[in-house]
Amino acid sequence: MDIVNPAIVEYLVSLTPPRHPVLQEMEEYAREKQFPIIGPLVSRFLQQLVILTGATRVFEMGSGFGYSALWMSLVLPDGGQIHCTEFDPENIERGRKYHKTAGVANKIIWHQGDARESMREAKGEFDIILNDIDKEQYPQALAIAWPKLRRGGIMVTDNSLWSGAVITEETPRESTAGVLAVNRDTYGLSDAITTILPLRDGLLLAVKKKNLT
Repeated sequence: MDIVNPAIVEYLVSLTPPRHPVLQEMEEYAREKQFPIIGPLVSRFLQQLVILTGATRVFEMGSGFGYSALWMSLVLPDGGQIHCTEFDPENIERGRKYHKTAGVANKIIWHQGDARESMREAKGEFDIILNDIDKEQYPQALAIAWPKLRRGGIMVTDNSLWSGAVITEETPRESTAGVLAVNRDTYGLSDAITTILPLRDGLLLAVKKKNLT
């Protein structure tokens, strides 16, 4: 199921300015290998969030070969850091090469292994947390990550509409059940203001309230 009318998507893409050459190279690699990336429309929105929040500390739960991290790093201030997580060492090595070529490697820290464990071990609070791991793990990722988000910070969960499966599957698959649960759990947070944007495959945004009144 198309979340957004394909003609609207084409129109939005037509408005998007040319991207950094390294990003274009990463997109071409993703097309060739059929590797899922969030794409330029969502990535530009992530850049806006970095700027709006004044983010200096970002944590990605699920980074692939570092596509979204490169987008955010381009607007992250000097001294800012993005923590990337990935199981596959080949993806990490590829990501490091892309980031070095783009001149942003000094802003990015890679963690190999389970993103949930890396999040558990992370010190301090983060301005933005991006959740894009296996969908059945989404509810647990929220439980682990939310306490690590600063007040006023934003947690973004990708694929929150899951190609429409959230409304079409009478008996949800494990992945769909994970998406349904994290959507419900995030909207249920008493210290969050939450919404889902029907952009690409759906973005679940939760802003952590600065106070509880």
